[in-house]
Amino acid sequence: MESDEEGNTDEIRMEITSCLVKAHKDLEKRHGETWIARITGVDQRYGYRRDFLDTTHIGRKKAFLLKDFYVDEVYEVSAIGWRDTFVCKEITDTHVVLECISNEEVLERCGCQKDVAVTLVQQLLKVTTKERAMMLIQKY
Repeated sequence: MESDEEGNTDEIRMEITSCLVKAHKDLEKRHGETWIARITGVDQRYGYRRDFLDTTHIGRKKAFLLKDFYVDEVYEVSAIGWRDTFVCKEITDTHVVLECISNEEVLERCGCQKDVAVTLVQQLLKVTTKERAMMLIQKY
């Protein structure tokens, strides 16, 4: 897992043990709340609508259920001080491979671009006049 402090990990390879997927060692190093959630859409309050994956443990190490991972589905991976979005690229006999994707690609894959635009305009109208909002929309 190649990463920097802010996220931007190109790929995460998590080992499969029976029906469990071990959390990647770099996520375990962060000692704290680590989670993975499948992104199912856009949420006005939290940004993304998520289904958090169930976790269990293999000894003292966190693990996820293999049945919760699907190729081409979008996931958000979070650990203390770090969060990024990924698509499940492949599931082999030995690994679940997640590949980093941009927020724009997440929205495309979720088919949510229209919903996001409507939400952004609604939020903009709460903080400025209609005329100012129209000017900003046309400019950007």
